[in-house]
Amino acid sequence: MLRSAGRVLICGFGLLCLLGATVVTAQNTTRATATTLNYRDSQNPCKKRAKCELLEYSSCLGSTLTYQFTSTVLANDSTNQGDAHGKLVLWTGLKNVPRCWEVIQPLLCSVYMPKCENGYVELPSYEMCAVTRGPCKIVEEEQGWPAFLQCQDNNQFIRGCENEVKKIKFNVTGGCERPLVETDNEKSFYEGVEGCGIQCQNPLFTDAEHERIHKFIAGFGAVTVVFTFFTLATFLVDWKNSSRYPALILFYINGCFFVGSIGWLAQFSEGARDDIVCRSDGTMRIAEPSDGQNLSCVVVFFLVYYFMMAGVTWFVMLAFAWHKSFRALGSCKDALSGKTSYFHLISWSVPLVLSVMIIAMRQVDGDSLSGICFVGYQNHEYRAGFLLAPVAVVLASGLWFLGNGMFTLVKIQIDNPDILSSRASTKIKETIVRLGIFAFLALGFVFITF
Repeated sequence: MLRSAGRVLICGFGLLCLLGATVVTAQNTTRATATTLNYRDSQNPCKKRAKCELLEYSSCLGSTLTYQFTSTVLANDSTNQGDAHGKLVLWTGLKNVPRCWEVIQPLLCSVYMPKCENGYVELPSYEMCAVTRGPCKIVEEEQGWPAFLQCQDNNQFIRGCENEVKKIKFNVTGGCERPLVETDNEKSFYEGVEGCGIQCQNPLFTDAEHERIHKFIAGFGAVTVVFTFFTLATFLVDWKNSSRYPALILFYINGCFFVGSIGWLAQFSEGARDDIVCRSDGTMRIAEPSDGQNLSCVVVFFLVYYFMMAGVTWFVMLAFAWHKSFRALGSCKDALSGKTSYFHLISWSVPLVLSVMIIAMRQVDGDSLSGICFVGYQNHEYRAGFLLAPVAVVLASGLWFLGNGMFTLVKIQIDNPDILSSRASTKIKETIVRLGIFAFLALGFVFITF
């Protein structure tokens, strides 16, 4: 969502910059171009015959020109110096792409306001043109370069030519348009805009909205930590009687969500949120882990993602254990004998494999709104594959086992009304209600996740 919003903004000023190029293409089809095809100086191929005119403007893109005469023969979209000046103004939109603006100024001035002397105009060099292709690729992506700025034109751009414009010191203080900020870190560059990266704070939300969400996370996280801590403490106090399956699985579920909540609350340490979700250059953390950055983002991701996935996997184990236990009611056989080791193997290893895969593919992104690093903030297909799909499988499996368990209990109560004592019947009803509440909470969790 942020990427697409950023693309809209970049395209906005990109199209402004290229408006002149669009006009160029239209006019180029009707204007005679014989002067661009011949009349080169036979003794100096870096010059072309042209009618020299006294400069009407003493500067180009804010930099003072060191010569007095020019010609518009190289710019096919301009019939006079006024037109050329107007087209240059349109190109100033590229100030918002700093790396591009730094290299394109000499090229534009050498084409729109070249030095003209003794009936010959200086041609821009091929190197001056070629150096703009990488930093200014947004021009190619949005509208394409006009014909007279195509580096392949051997009549316009000559290799090795010296040019008076090269000696001019241009103002290279271009800046990035919000929500982009300047950065020298190539890994932080926004696609197509070299020298700019997405600011750390999510621009789609105001400071007040950030603060509101952070307060909610702090409150909800604190409540979760307190409740899970007391649940764990209750188990530990009476460990001898509590460490039996399937009840013991509740201990592991609470333990997972306790640690996961610590990951959520880590952002509330002094200065921690910026350290977690922001790079040192003030841009948003994307595609972590990356070289030159600390591991706080990856650590928080692991605490939140791994233990959340482990917790929901244990939920399936709990539903399965209840299902097997209910079916074994009335028999002396331990329904879970020999199966508990598989519970641990599945519940701890599957989330670990998923976490390692995400980190290996560098799909961990920071988000200032949530204050954590997680998978799929930038690439939603990874969020679907590593979060939504596993949670959907867990939900379907868990609810299937819970449904079977409830069906077994209901069947026992209906088929044995005379055998069951009132106490046993009441206990079965209470268990059915608890299972229903548990299933409802599971659905709520998945709904929030999606």
